[in-house]
Amino acid sequence: MADSRDPASDQLKFWKEQRTTQKPDALTTGAGHPIGDKLNIMTLGPRGPLLVQDVVFTDEMAHFDRERIPERVVHAKGAGAFGYFEVTHDITKYCKAKVFEHVGKRTPIAVRFSTVGKSVFLLECYSCTLFGFIYNLISRNLY
Repeated sequence: MADSRDPASDQLKFWKEQRTTQKPDALTTGAGHPIGDKLNIMTLGPRGPLLVQDVVFTDEMAHFDRERIPERVVHAKGAGAFGYFEVTHDITKYCKAKVFEHVGKRTPIAVRFSTVGKSVFLLECYSCTLFGFIYNLISRNLY
């Protein structure tokens, strides 16, 4: 190897030469005990139940069961729009708000739609519904 070469260029070659003399790393459990067979599970007979004395499988399942599942981001996706609300029918007998005082009145409006990520505490059927729907009628005096 020439001295003019960058040492980083030969890094892979040095690593390969060093690894040929070392013995491969042993796979161990969380407690540091070596694992002989990671792909098979101890059972009682060919199709029997799993044995609790299989420390490797028990350790693997303990780590798997305790993994943290992060919450989804709330209001992750959404859209908004600006426009106007126009009164098309007389509803003064139902509501006294000035926004609805006469037919043809236009009021500026802002609307936001967003999907809410499913929480751990919500039922599965709620995951497909549209939760975030917010509108704001922009008016100085509503009543």
